Amino acid sequence: MPHTNRMNVGYLLTAVAFLVVAISIPAFGSEYTVQLATDILSFVALGYSWNLISGFAGYISFGQVSFFGLGAYTTAVLVNHFDVPWYVAVCCGGIVTAIVAAIFGPIMLRLRGILFALGMLGLARILTVVFSDWDYAGGAAGTTLPPELNPSAVYIGMALTALCAFAVNAYFARSGFGLDAMSVREDEDAAGALGVPTTRVKVITFILSAVFPGLVGGLIAWNRSYLDPASAFDPTLDLQTIVFTLFGGIGTVWGPLIGTSVLMLIGEQLLIHFSSLKLALYGAVVIATVLMFPGGLVSLLNRFGLLKRKLILAPPELPLGDAPVATDAGLDSSDSLLEVRDLSVRFGGLLALDNVSFRLRRGETLSIIGANGAGKTTLFNAITGFVQPTSGEILFRGSTVSALPVIDRVHLGMARTFQIPRLLSELSVWENVVLAARHGRQKHQPVQHAAWVLRTVGLDEMWLEPVARLTPGRQRELELARVLALQPDLVFLDEVMAGMTKEEQERVRGIIRRMSDFGVVGIVCVEHVIAAIADLSDRMLVLDFGRKIADSKPTEVLNDPVVIKAYLGEVQ
Repeated sequence: MPHTNRMNVGYLLTAVAFLVVAISIPAFGSEYTVQLATDILSFVALGYSWNLISGFAGYISFGQVSFFGLGAYTTAVLVNHFDVPWYVAVCCGGIVTAIVAAIFGPIMLRLRGILFALGMLGLARILTVVFSDWDYAGGAAGTTLPPELNPSAVYIGMALTALCAFAVNAYFARSGFGLDAMSVREDEDAAGALGVPTTRVKVITFILSAVFPGLVGGLIAWNRSYLDPASAFDPTLDLQTIVFTLFGGIGTVWGPLIGTSVLMLIGEQLLIHFSSLKLALYGAVVIATVLMFPGGLVSLLNRFGLLKRKLILAPPELPLGDAPVATDAGLDSSDSLLEVRDLSVRFGGLLALDNVSFRLRRGETLSIIGANGAGKTTLFNAITGFVQPTSGEILFRGSTVSALPVIDRVHLGMARTFQIPRLLSELSVWENVVLAARHGRQKHQPVQHAAWVLRTVGLDEMWLEPVARLTPGRQRELELARVLALQPDLVFLDEVMAGMTKEEQERVRGIIRRMSDFGVVGIVCVEHVIAAIADLSDRMLVLDFGRKIADSKPTEVLNDPVVIKAYLGEVQ
């Protein structure tokens, strides 16, 4: 059975089994069992919500409880003041949290790391103060909801919410959009350099992660018939959710379900049999598991071949693929592909680039050389959009791109490697390349194009390997393959042969010679291994302390006394 069909059948059987178990609990279980199952499902849904933004997108959040409380209060206000049916009010709570996330997402997601986490925590504190002072919603004393408690109805609603949250996580684990989110988690700047619309991916993921807490909050309000700011925005809810997800396995499809179910059932048994020691024993179980299995319980199961994540968009076997169709706009050899005019970059008091100008024509390979600190990588960063120039202009195909963000330059046909390879190390060779193919000029057939690139570059025998298993030389080849999968017009190579053996250098040189097969019509490279690039270059440009001191044919540059003195050493 094909790989994708097996996955579809697996997820379908899981959904059916879940529904069978979910239906049997209220039909045959006691009230205690129904309430316990409801509590477990509520944290399963919260865990899957947190897993979206923190596990897949990599933005660790300490404020998902903001959406829980907002959904709960939306439900309470609609029920108390507008006589809206419970199930409608709960759905409205999810909608309101999605709207709030859409408003705050583009702002909050500008923060990274601990700043984002603290920003989300601050949002929860702000909402606590707002609802404590809002008498219409009950104020600090809280509000009582109509006593229409129906445990089975609440349970069914919670089961459906948890199932939907699981389905969204499963989609992330097997879809191109999920791959985009994982690339943001691994290296947001590198993802942007591959054409991934990082802001859009983050905001959509943030919105999805806000919906489920809103629904859970509304259902909990229905279940308890009472709501106050302290319980609605209780930070321990976030703490429990994070612990459950980490215990099961962050960034996995099954982690939140397994971690929540196991820990809550253990906690319930400890409460029954060792009530006075519950917290101590509970903490010991969590600490021991995290120390022994840092990836959670799912990582333990992975060792036995169970619940392993399938590679995204991977076919059962690597196809032959198709060579790309040329997309060049028909420039003749006299036309400029890239033109840099009086480009300067200043970092505080340091002038990293000083009025650098040059032109690259179609079909040319330009090498940029210079001593360490000469400004070579800064020049690359300015041209590709990673650094904002202080002055000057950059033209690509005759149009200025100086103010365009990285992703727009990529979509126009500019692509680059990095001085230190910035691969998505938690993903496979295949996923690194197909990610680029999804956002390049062959995005209508990313699988075929990615396969062709891997075969052409010579990485076809290791296409299923994790990036971490590749040698440093192979990792540089992978980064080069990833760039070529975009099918760009202009490629910037930042020391792609640094630290390579002679054999590895020859493989890369062979790829550079064949770049026209990938649709590349211009190459700019920074390289310290001059002997490896000199015969491949049409021109060489030399930088010295941010200034251009030479720009001519390689033989002329390498024999220029000024260049020899500045870069190769004093003239003897």
